[in-house]
Amino acid sequence: MIAGILDFIMGGALSLVLLLLGLLPTVDLSQLPLEMPQGVQDALGALNWLVPIGDLITILSWWVGLLLAVNVFLVVSHIIGMVKK
Repeated sequence: MIAGILDFIMGGALSLVLLLLGLLPTVDLSQLPLEMPQGVQDALGALNWLVPIGDLITILSWWVGLLLAVNVFLVVSHIIGMVKK
């Protein structure tokens, strides 16, 4: 019973997130200026000797994901704090 309730809540939350993402405008990434500075390119080239590029991408993906999660948590906690006042 609890699993069914949690599944219902998580499914609803996922549907809501997908609906909100669907409302956002699409962005053409090919037109964005996403060129890395030369210093960053050199550092990543040197780091490739120590960490294989596949592992480096995994590490950076987790790092960015955790940063996003922390930022979302901070925004939500700030909003909750404002509502409680």
